[in-house]
Parts: sequence; C-alpha cells; structure tokens
Amino acid sequence: MAIALSPATDWSTVVSQLPTHLGWGSQALSHVLRQQSQFVTGTDGSDRQPQIASLSITEDTPQQSNLPAPMPNFAGPDFADSVKLYPDIGLAMLRQEQTAAGRLWLLLRALDTSGRGWFRVANIRKLLTKKNNKHYLCGWRQLRNLLRDGEDLYWQRDSERIWLRGAAKVAHGLGVERLSGRPVALPLEALLDGIGRFRAELYAAFHSSRVKVTPGGKAQSAPVARETLSELSGVGETSQRRYEEQLKRKETAVTIQPNFAIGQQVSQAEIEGKGWQQGNALFILNDYQGQQGTKGQAYVAWQLPNSYCGSHQQRPKGRQRRINRQLKDLVMKGMPGNESQTAAADARRTRRYYPTGKLAVQAFNRRRTTRCYWRQSTTRNGRYAIWQHLEQRDKLDIGVNA
Repeated sequence: MAIALSPATDWSTVVSQLPTHLGWGSQALSHVLRQQSQFVTGTDGSDRQPQIASLSITEDTPQQSNLPAPMPNFAGPDFADSVKLYPDIGLAMLRQEQTAAGRLWLLLRALDTSGRGWFRVANIRKLLTKKNNKHYLCGWRQLRNLLRDGEDLYWQRDSERIWLRGAAKVAHGLGVERLSGRPVALPLEALLDGIGRFRAELYAAFHSSRVKVTPGGKAQSAPVARETLSELSGVGETSQRRYEEQLKRKETAVTIQPNFAIGQQVSQAEIEGKGWQQGNALFILNDYQGQQGTKGQAYVAWQLPNSYCGSHQQRPKGRQRRINRQLKDLVMKGMPGNESQTAAADARRTRRYYPTGKLAVQAFNRRRTTRCYWRQSTTRNGRYAIWQHLEQRDKLDIGVNA
C-alpha cells in the first residue's frame, strides 16, 4: 500500500488508511507525520506549510522505507542521574590505564536511556564540547582523541556514527574474565568533575560493592590489604590514600575502619611465633576489664588490614549472570587480551575473613584455608573492630558444627 502526501493532505484520512499493525506504534512514522502536519510560521508572520516530498509506506517491504531514524533529545534531561558500573570493569580501567576513554563510554551509557546503543558524532560534539553546557566534558580536539583511543574497545565508529560496545565485550577487552560483587550506581557528577575525580570514584566503587549491611543496619566489609588493592587496581598505596582524601567530603566518601586480632595469652613461644608472622603489627594487649577472659590477663594481638566501606548505592545484579556467560564464551574462543586467572578469583580462593564464627569454622574444617578470622565485635564509637582467629593447630579442638 502506498500513500502520497501533499500540502493539502487530510491527515485524519491518512491515519485512518494506515495498516492496523503499523499505526502510531511506529516511532519513525509518528516522527515524520508530526513534522509534516505542523504549521510553520514564515518570516513575514504568515502561516505556511512546508514543502512535502512524496512518502511511500510499503506494507510488505518495511526495510525499504526512507523514514529517518528518530534521534535522541540532546537538550539534557535524557541523561540518567547515575550509570551502572561493574566494579571489576572499573578496576580494569585503572589497571589498564584506560580511564579517559572509559569515562566517555560510561557517560554515553548514561545518555543512552532508551538503550539504542549508538549516537551521531555531531550530536555528541554539540552536547559535550560546549563550555556553557552543564554536561561539558572536554574540547572538540580532545573528544576526537578519545574517540580514537577508545575504538575497538569501548565502541565502533565511522565518520558520522558511534556504536557502543556492551559490558561483556568491554570487560573482555580489559582482561576481565568474570564479574564479581554487586554493581553500583556511579553518579553523573563523578563523570563530569575531572579525570582525577573519576579515577577516585572507580577506586571507591570497588569498596562500595563489597559492603554488607548487618541486620542492625550497619555497613561492614571484610579487611583488605593495601598491597592487594594495588594488585587489583594497579594503583599504588600513595594514590589510594590520595583518592580517599579526595572523596572525603563527597557523597561517595570511603570510610576506613582499623581491625585488630586477638590471639593466645602471652608466652615467649606465642610472641616468637606470632612475631615471625605479623612483624611490626604485633603488640601486647592487657585486658584490664576481662573482656577476653580473666581480668588482668595479657594477650598477643596484632593489627589486621583495614576495612573500607564505600558510599555508592548498590544496584541489582540484573544481567550480570548473562554477561558472565558471554565472558566465558569469549574466553573459550581464545580471543586475545586474557590472563589465565583474574585477581578476583584468587581472592575468593584465599578468603580469610568471615562475618560469623560458624562460617569461619566450616570453611576452616573444609580445608579452604589454614588461617581464618571472624568478627567478634566493634567498639561503641565504631573506631575499630576486634576479630578472633583460627590457625591450623586449632583444628583438632573445634567441631565441624561449631
């Protein structure tokens, strides 16, 4: 069926003649008909209709239609308030030094609220390179550099359009084999407030994904060493502290809690054994109030790695399982850019910290670890937490169902 349009067309008749399966459910058709039916005010103040070309709507060959694809509204409201970030991808951006183009990729995903997956370069330039725009990112020259640097990793492009790559392919390109933990909401402000702030947010997002909320409503996370954080993110200890200081007064600040473990009563053998393991972290704890046993007893204690609680809001995992299946398929195909094993998988296999004693004992007796800890208590002011521990020599004294 073909409908010829002209300036004198009765639009109510046109609509009534459309196929029932098409109608106003077609965004492209609706877009064109609304444009053609609107009156335009001329420079002389008179109302006139635009010149209308012949439009053919063929029911059996819709792929031959010349209707233009609807474009997103770039006025600003189409930006989401936040974008979903998988922390493993964020750490890989830091580790592979791909944060600049990665920031643009996340910003475009925040803009792509309809899930189209592509944009016109001209529209991106108009939105992100105008200094008077609240979504200003960088100048046009820098944007061209970012588009070049991120090609084949974050997107594919030609001279006019850019097609965003999905989370699975981006993760694979960055050397991530599996997504773990909970995704978080990265605020739009974190993408627009400079590259330094963005790197700090990626670091903090990892801590936010590890937060567990207790039945009492308190946020907790397992201890993690600075050295481990350096291996996961490629960020040195000095930079880690700088990121934490940079976010200190932001909504996404990282809260740091020191942790201490309490061992056996003081003896020369205990001091020598623990001193060999813990080094300068070892000290003597005098229990004057009898919180660990008899009043006045002294115990060997040592400082554990700190716990870090980020403030990003956690998001549902959603498609994370599906993405992990896609990643597994990509790895099995032998595509380049993969390591034999991710650091996150190593961390799961060497887990030492558990929220309850029951879980710690079960893992310990299943030979998952030769040393494990569980949280005993937190001080009233929340400044630090006390942990109990098990070592291999304690195994015979503890039942499986303890």
